[in-house]
Parts: sequence; structure tokens; C-alpha cells
Amino acid sequence: MQVDGVIVAAGASQRFGGRNKVLELLCGRPVIAWSLRAFGAADSVARVVVVARQEDHAELARIAREHAPGVETALVDGGERRRDSVEAGLRASISRYVAIHDGARPLVTAELIERAIAAAEGHPGAIAATPVVDTIKEVRDGTIAGHPDRSRLWAAQTPQVVLRQAWLDAAAMSDNDETDDAAMLDRVGLGCVVVASTEPNLKITRPLDIAIAEAILQARERHG
Repeated sequence: MQVDGVIVAAGASQRFGGRNKVLELLCGRPVIAWSLRAFGAADSVARVVVVARQEDHAELARIAREHAPGVETALVDGGERRRDSVEAGLRASISRYVAIHDGARPLVTAELIERAIAAAEGHPGAIAATPVVDTIKEVRDGTIAGHPDRSRLWAAQTPQVVLRQAWLDAAAMSDNDETDDAAMLDRVGLGCVVVASTEPNLKITRPLDIAIAEAILQARERHG
């Protein structure tokens, strides 16, 4: 099936020192250019909507032209919260399913995007995720209050492919924010399937993450 991609890039980048992290250079390309290239290489993606702050539109349009010239790209204004930005992207989309991706995850591959889209078909949605490897503790007021079973825990990533109208219906139920799109669908009792990320898919949060992502990209290039 063919879907629209929504790349969310309207965050404040507070933990990155206030600079817009998706515009930082990563191995010679802006961070968001890597995601644009991956979505452009995915045959199931018809077009991409980039959700960003108004002041970044011109620069992002230039990046799309230079680094992903074969990708049909539209730009829309982001909102105050992630859910507001996702909603803006979904309203600018036209496909039944939409692949939502954080612009700060530059290590996404076309292969992962395609697997998430394929897994979502016939379901409310599918998300990229990876099993948790650390022992997790539930903490309340600085004290350990629970010991979750690690075998049942996965760390959610993006892309997250969802039924467009189901997400919008779930969002209309209340104005509360959600941490991700699977949680939004859960409001209406719709569960997403999980697609395992087989390669690193880290989110750029702090300046050090740029160096880590560069090392991963260089290792991918060396090993083909």
C-alpha cells in the first residue's frame, strides 16, 4: 500500500542547547536530511509532510531540494506540543495509513519504514521498537516501587504507522497529550503491532548524540 509520511521537526530542542537539532550537520548532511532520504527510498511512501516551525520552513525546503530531490515534500506549521504537530501533519495528509517519524531519528532506514508499513496493513497501526535490555525499576519519590518484567518491555521508536482517521478520532476524545502515536490509538481501544528495529535507531537529544550517530553511520558505510 502507499502511505504519506509525516516527519515531525517542530520541537524546541531544549536539551540540545536551544539550537534546532534537525538542522545540525551529521556526516555532512543536516540531521533531517537523513530521514528525508530514507523516506524517499521507501517505495511505499507516496509523499512526505514535514511539520516544522514557520521560521525554519525556508531552510527545510532548501534541504529537501538539495538532499532528497525525488521526494514530493510539503511543509506545514508545527504546534506547541508533539500531538499538535502530528495532528497538523495528518490533516495535511491524504492516505488511509500515515507513517509518522521523529525528524531527530536520522538512522532510520528505508527497510525499517517498509516493514512498519507492511506490518500495519490490516491493523490499527504498527510501530518500530526494540526490546529493553536494561533492568527497569519503577520509582516513586526516589524509592524503588516496582520491578517490571523486562521480557515484556519494549522501547518505542519511530516510524509509527497508524490509521489516519483513527488517530484523529482518538485525539478528539480529549486535549491531553500522549507520548507516542500508539498511546493515542490506545484511547479508543486500538492496539498496534510491533516491528523490531534490527539496526540502531537512536533519537538525537543532546550534542553527544551527534557523535554517536556519526560513528554508527560510518560503521554502516564500512560494512556495506
